[in-house]
Amino acid sequence: MLSPTALSRSARSFRTVGIVFAGLGVLAILIPAAATVIVEQLVAWLMLFWGVAGLLFARSFKAFSEWKIVAAGFAVVALIGLFFVVYPGTGAAVMTAILIAVFLMEGILSILLGLRTSGQVAHWQWVVASGACSFILGAVILSQWPQTANWVVGFLVGLNFLSTGLAMLLLSRAARG
Repeated sequence: MLSPTALSRSARSFRTVGIVFAGLGVLAILIPAAATVIVEQLVAWLMLFWGVAGLLFARSFKAFSEWKIVAAGFAVVALIGLFFVVYPGTGAAVMTAILIAVFLMEGILSILLGLRTSGQVAHWQWVVASGACSFILGAVILSQWPQTANWVVGFLVGLNFLSTGLAMLLLSRAARG
C-alpha cells in the first residue's frame, strides 16, 4: 500500500503518463488506419525478432532430440513476422480476424455463463448483456471484414490508450487531493 506522501509524489508522473496515453488514444481514434499500420508493423517486427532470437536459442538445445521442432517453430514465427513486414495489410487482416473470433467466442461464452448462473447469482443479466455486446461487436466487424482490417485494430488500441490515459489523469487528480 502506498503512503499518502508517496502517492502525492507520484501524482505528477500519473498526470504525464495520462496526458501521453490520452493524446495517443485520441490520435489513434482520429486516424485509425495509420494506427492500425503502426500496431501491425510493431507486432510484425516483434515476431521477426522473436523468431530470430528463438532460432539462436534453439541452437543451444542441439543435445536434445526435439531441438529441430523448437527451431522449426521459431522459424515459422520469424517467417510470419517477415511476411507481415513485407505485406502489412495481411497482418492487419489476420489480427482483425483473430479479434472477430475472440469477440464472438467471448460473447457466446459470457451469454452461456450468465444464463447458467441465472437464479443463482444476483445481476446475472449483466453477464448476458456483456456477452451480447461482445458478440454484436464481433458480428458487426465480421459483416464488413476484410475492409474493417484497415481501421479496427488502430481504433481499438486508441480506445484502450484513451481509457488508460483518462484513468491515469483521474488517479493523478485523486493523488493530489
